[in-house]
Amino acid sequence: MGREPRRRRLPARGVPAAGSAVTGMRIERLDLIAYGAFDGHSLDDLGAPGVHLVHGPNEAGKSTALSALNQMLYGIDHATPYAFLHGTRTRLGARLSAAGGVALEIVRRKKRKDALVDGDGMPIGQDALAPFLGGVDRDTFTTEFALNSDELRRGGKLLASGKGDMAQLLAAARSGMRLKAVLETIESRQDRLFLVRGRTNPRINVALGRLKELRLTARDATLQPGQYRDAEQAAAEAENNLVAAEKELKGGQALRQAKQRLLGILPLLKEQCDLEEQIAEIATRGPSAADDIREQLGDLLRQQSNHHAVRSKNAPLVEDIDQRLAMMGDDGSLLPNAAAIERLSKDVTAILEAVTQRDESSGKAARTRTEAGSRLRTVHPRATLADENLYRLPAAFRATGQNLRDEGRKRHDALDRARDTAKRHREKSERLGKQLSSLPASEDVTLLKNAYTAAPHDLPDKLTSTQATEKKLAQRFRQALNRLELPELSPADVLDLQLPELGRVTEAEAGHRELDKGHRERAAELDQAQRRLATYRRKLDRLVTGDAPPTHDDLRAQRALRDELITRFRDDPGVEASFQEAVRRADTTVDLMLQHAEEVNKRAETEREIAELEPTVPELQAAVEEAHADLVQARQSWDALWEGLPAAPPEPDRGSGILDAVGRLKTEAQDLQDVRIDLREQRDRLHAHTARLKNLLRLDDAPPSTDAAVLFTEVLSTAGTRLDEHDAAAAKRAVAQRDLDNAEAELADAEAAETGAEKDVDEHGKQWRQFLDNAGLPADRDSDTALAELDILLQVAGEVDAATAIENALPQAEKRISDFEGLLRETLRSCGRSVPASTIGWHQAIETLARDLQKQRDDDRERQGLLDHKSKLVKQIEDASLELREIESRLQDFRARLGVSTIAEMEDAVTRARDLREKSTALAKIQRALPSGAELTQLRGHGTSADELTAELAELDHRISELEETRDGWLEQRTTRREALGRLNGGEDAARAAADIAAICAELAEDAEEFLRLEAARVALLACMEEYRDSDQAPILAQASEMFTKLSLGRYTGLELSDEERPSIRAKSSTGTLAPAALSEGTRDQLYLALRLATLERHAAAGNALPIAVDDIFMTFDERRTEAALHVLDSMADRFQVIVFTHHEHVIRSAAKELPKERCHVHRLPD
Repeated sequence: MGREPRRRRLPARGVPAAGSAVTGMRIERLDLIAYGAFDGHSLDDLGAPGVHLVHGPNEAGKSTALSALNQMLYGIDHATPYAFLHGTRTRLGARLSAAGGVALEIVRRKKRKDALVDGDGMPIGQDALAPFLGGVDRDTFTTEFALNSDELRRGGKLLASGKGDMAQLLAAARSGMRLKAVLETIESRQDRLFLVRGRTNPRINVALGRLKELRLTARDATLQPGQYRDAEQAAAEAENNLVAAEKELKGGQALRQAKQRLLGILPLLKEQCDLEEQIAEIATRGPSAADDIREQLGDLLRQQSNHHAVRSKNAPLVEDIDQRLAMMGDDGSLLPNAAAIERLSKDVTAILEAVTQRDESSGKAARTRTEAGSRLRTVHPRATLADENLYRLPAAFRATGQNLRDEGRKRHDALDRARDTAKRHREKSERLGKQLSSLPASEDVTLLKNAYTAAPHDLPDKLTSTQATEKKLAQRFRQALNRLELPELSPADVLDLQLPELGRVTEAEAGHRELDKGHRERAAELDQAQRRLATYRRKLDRLVTGDAPPTHDDLRAQRALRDELITRFRDDPGVEASFQEAVRRADTTVDLMLQHAEEVNKRAETEREIAELEPTVPELQAAVEEAHADLVQARQSWDALWEGLPAAPPEPDRGSGILDAVGRLKTEAQDLQDVRIDLREQRDRLHAHTARLKNLLRLDDAPPSTDAAVLFTEVLSTAGTRLDEHDAAAAKRAVAQRDLDNAEAELADAEAAETGAEKDVDEHGKQWRQFLDNAGLPADRDSDTALAELDILLQVAGEVDAATAIENALPQAEKRISDFEGLLRETLRSCGRSVPASTIGWHQAIETLARDLQKQRDDDRERQGLLDHKSKLVKQIEDASLELREIESRLQDFRARLGVSTIAEMEDAVTRARDLREKSTALAKIQRALPSGAELTQLRGHGTSADELTAELAELDHRISELEETRDGWLEQRTTRREALGRLNGGEDAARAAADIAAICAELAEDAEEFLRLEAARVALLACMEEYRDSDQAPILAQASEMFTKLSLGRYTGLELSDEERPSIRAKSSTGTLAPAALSEGTRDQLYLALRLATLERHAAAGNALPIAVDDIFMTFDERRTEAALHVLDSMADRFQVIVFTHHEHVIRSAAKELPKERCHVHRLPD
């Protein structure tokens, strides 16, 4: 689990219950316990007043820390990308505070249950944060209180595009471009569905065009019976010819493929014959070696040669070694005494030095004792070395004396300083006493101070603010009266208005809507009936004609003529034209009789419909008149409800709205009355406080024309000046008294310190005298002399000890020398060497022994090495002889198997076996590449000459090209004839067109419904934007103008709106106004920033100001405008907590330079 960061555990004072009002929430500390790449990092002291800058290089976790704000307040997303390291252990912590000292410690965990706990780990639920959040949800926080560089640039581009009027800009600034994006999405979807003009690719436009085409197709598609059979036969003929052409083409292509394959394998066939002949020729040369002989013979011959070489090489080497051994001596007489010789060689130098020291030490001890006695008498003239108690002192005695000397010096110096300090403090106390006596006494100003404290210093500002509020409310009150078209009324008159209750109005509106709906429905039914009746009458007029229909006699006469012509046509084909005319007339007569029958039926049906509709029209007329009378009566009742309204009664569909508007008007009236009462009270308080202060200050009355607020301010300032003067004098006397008291206290302390220093000096004198007595020195010795004599006595003791050590060391040296001399004599005699007469020859004799011993050791090692080498060579000769016998046995076996007698014959057999194997492998490879069995026989049947095959393939290619042209011609003919046949089948086209029309109509219905829904959403969204503009445009524009002036360093003096129906924003400068598109990119970004920040002020007014977090918003700002933006943010930091995330070091430098030190707080993220 991530390491918990260090947290200052402060008590959660007055943690509010859910639903209580807490304003101005601040995050005092943000704990990145285990979040993203952070592990135990905290951002401390975020609650201090001013601007907080969180700085870190790229990849330091700046964006991670920014995202932690909303995740900590509203919950860690289940699929958050910042859990990649810690997984379910992801957690955040914070300390939240609000007005009134309310604070809360929280820890947010990545859990579905009990995700939020307090500082003690107890679950508290999201409701515990509701009082701190002030009703601000996650979307509002992320879109209004958070702003990054990307969104800032999008806002600047919206300004530059000119597409956003003031309503859209305010909505975009308030919602973080969210409403603007939604509006653009809606309009984009509408454009993809339908456009009145312009592009023709929207879905509805395309469908309407296609519908028009299909209707023309359906109208023109008619069945044509003529030439249908000929076209059908022509299509079948083309199909049959195409099948025959394709069959012949496939046969030619198959034959060409076979001959091409045969042409490709001809080289392989030739190579196969050559290899078979070569294999037969190899078999005639002699036997071929088996695989094991072929693989092993070469290795065996190489091994045989190697073993012969080993025997030839090693035999002379063995003889040489024997000769060298014979020539070497065998002297090893010194080796048994090697240890003794090495010991003598090692110790000889030290023993000779000991002999020299022994000779010198015998007189040195006596000289040292004489010098020590002389030194002792310089301190104690009559003492000898026998008086050890005089110079045998403890080891630490000298250090004790030096410490006492140093301590004595310190105490005398301290005494001198204490005496000087006491003298200075006596002089200072006397001087301060004289200064205090010279100051005047203070007077009693308690009454004036009470009156000054009781007077509210902000009362003039409150009075001015209340007057401005009264003026503003009065204007809004008059505007509300004008909107309702009411006469001039006082607030009291408005509050006395008696209007109908909302329930009665709602009921009356519902009744009126129902009656109006019924009236419109009856009128629509009447109109529909009248339209249907007129349609049937026009239809009946068209069906009634004066033309007499054909009779059955006419029909029988036409048929008799047709039958007679049929009989004649069999004998005389020349009457064909008369026959066809008779057939046409007979068919026309039948068609006219059928048409007349249908018209009779239609006329009867139409007359029946007219008879049914004619009685209903008067009934529907009466119903319409009755509904209209009910509607008039309802309107009279509606007007009676509004007798208490001093204006014309509203329309029935606006009653609820009028009641709401009058309710708001009464609220305005009540607010105006309350403000005027407050104004009178504030004026009365102002006069009362002014009179009391003037009385206490004994001031003259001011002229009657003097403004009350100005007079109050002047009197209050005079009182403050008097109190300041009195406080200054009292403070000066108090300071003088305090200085005198401090000086007297310091004098007492200095005198006490002087007395203590004198006691310390006396005490040290006693300690020093006791030290001298213990050292056996006279009591009058000063410290430096005494320490020097102590050094002499210690030196005496050291010299006596050195002489004693020399005397004690002589017997030990004698014994070492004697032991060494005995070992030397014994070793020399054992080795057959002579013993030196004195110690002078010891070193030479021992060196000779050591040198001879080393030579014998070297000879012994060389002899042993030669013997070892000879043993290895003999072993190699024996092993080679054994291997040669084995190899000869195997070669004899190979000769017997091959029936040969020499090695050369065996090598020839191996060569033949190798050649035979290579040829057989190549032959098998060719056989695998060739077809097998009947297929190979069939291919060879097509010919075996490459020239013949090439000629045949050329002829086949020409024939196949002709067949392809024939096939393509019949394919084109089939397509053409089928299309002609299809065009004759008009009924099928009409059916398809009808089906397509139905499908397109269904799609049009769905698309039209979606377009209407989108239009309704667009209208509602624009209405919301307009409502927000009407309510918040003026204050936001004023605040944004002030901020924009500061951000642009006075280059632009403010903002104003254009005079268009949908006003857009303009930047004011000394040379006129500019549209946003005429501004630079950085200035547009600053304009959008001003709008965004201005919209946040409503949260401060509502008491739900949450922290503002901005991320690298100064990308397009120069250094001076960055500094200006920091000042603007600092001006908001008392109402909002301002946190700036940046990776630019120059922003940190600008903030440190421009902002007061106590209002600039830099928090570094770890690299």
